[in-house]
Amino acid sequence: MTPSKTCPKCGSAASGNFCGNCGTPLKARHCTQCGASLQAGARFCTQCGAGSGGGGGASRKSAGAGAAAGAEVGGGSGDPNVAWWFAGGLLILLILVVAWPILRPDQVAPVPTQAPATGAAAVDLNSMTPRQAADALFDRVMRASAAGDSVQAAQFVPMAIQAYDRAAPLDLDGLFHKSTLQRTAGDLTGAIATAEEGLATGPDHLLLLYAAGQAVAEAGDAEAARGYYEHLLDVFDAEMASGNLDYEAHTEMMGTVRADATAFTGGDA
Repeated sequence: MTPSKTCPKCGSAASGNFCGNCGTPLKARHCTQCGASLQAGARFCTQCGAGSGGGGGASRKSAGAGAAAGAEVGGGSGDPNVAWWFAGGLLILLILVVAWPILRPDQVAPVPTQAPATGAAAVDLNSMTPRQAADALFDRVMRASAAGDSVQAAQFVPMAIQAYDRAAPLDLDGLFHKSTLQRTAGDLTGAIATAEEGLATGPDHLLLLYAAGQAVAEAGDAEAARGYYEHLLDVFDAEMASGNLDYEAHTEMMGTVRADATAFTGGDA
């Protein structure tokens, strides 16, 4: 069969509805917008400019949508790149804010090492020796516990224990403080071990006997607690008459030490 048509796009001889060389439609169509006749292969109507549905219209609509989106994000400029420049600028600004302390360490305020407090109870650890700082934190924990402030006590207990670790080696009073803190933190095994460490060199030390008795009692070993408390009561008068400065530093609690030991053993105070 001899071809009777010529492709309007590639010029090849063609027949049927589509060009056998490039696929261009050969049959005339009508514009879906205004009804005007369309030449074969035309992508746009020559009367109203509407897309013929052959791919050009879709591209045009996509481009128009992209431009509209760009104009909306970019503040009505009509340039789709404005949105990307705006987002990129925000990202760079965020990076600079986060990285500034690293890039300019000389401008960063120093991290405070003192315990957060105000008034007379404030503790400035910077001006103290390691042991003084540890004792100050111990006092803070004990005051908080006595006042029923379990939140503040729990906050400072780990700091105080670490402070005593840094102040090692500790004397007997320091070991009493650390054992008490460990018991407050719920570390009964550590509290017993610390008290025993002190009792190895000071077997009659009233405060260490008291700390050990409290820890083993809380651990559920009543028999061991009774042993510590009975020993405490046996040496109490002699120890108090010895002039040990540790007892003078804890004068306000020595009566409680004896009373608790007496109550536990069932003896006379």
